[in-house]
Amino acid sequence: MSQQFAPGATALDRLETAIGRLQQKHGFQRVSDAASEFPAGLCALLLTEDPQRNPEVLDACVILPEALKPLGDAIVRQVAGPDVTAVLQQKFGVARPPAVVFLRDGAYLGSLNGIRDWREYQVEIAELLNGPARPKPIGIAVIAANPQGACA
Repeated sequence: MSQQFAPGATALDRLETAIGRLQQKHGFQRVSDAASEFPAGLCALLLTEDPQRNPEVLDACVILPEALKPLGDAIVRQVAGPDVTAVLQQKFGVARPPAVVFLRDGAYLGSLNGIRDWREYQVEIAELLNGPARPKPIGIAVIAANPQGACA
């Protein structure tokens, strides 16, 4: 008798499962187009990427819904998959996912990059949501230099 092993889930499969759970269990809406309009009122937009490159993305999918719970229906929850995140990163000046961008009536309030404990998220989220709209950061392209000093 021989055993056959099926390949395991890839990192992107695990991310899709996590995004599906965000949608079904926590009421997140998936952003399918980087040019889409953002809803009126408060909005939290989670930017993701391939967890193979950054495993923190999967952690953010678990922690962020808990941090947003006290806000109830006062905030629209959205998530962007890796297919649209790069454009949204540039649009909002986000260095790298995971990141949560906060908007009020489409105006940029700020973003939280990287992973945090859910209590830290709650404190920082409250500060952003109670603060004024601010200009979006300007993304600056970084070009690595080769050892001889010329641009790569």
